[in-house]
Amino acid sequence: MKNQISRVRIVGEGSVINHQVFNKLYWSKIPGIVYIDIPEDRLDNNLTIIAVLLDKPVELFRENISVVDSNL
Repeated sequence: MKNQISRVRIVGEGSVINHQVFNKLYWSKIPGIVYIDIPEDRLDNNLTIIAVLLDKPVELFRENISVVDSNL
C-alpha cells in the first residue's frame, strides 16, 4: 500500500492504537511493512474490527517481476 496511515483505532471502543512501518527505505518506492500492535486485553472473543484512516483513497503498490535472463 502506498498510502500514509493517519490513525488506527478499534471500532466500537474508539481507542487509538499504535502502528509501525518496517523495512521502508527513504529512497525506495517499495512501501515497507505495517505492523499494528493490538493489545491482548482489547481483543474481543468473537471478532475485533480495526479501522485504518488513510490520507487518500487506497493505492496499492504493484511491481512487474520477470525472470532474470542473464547474470552478466
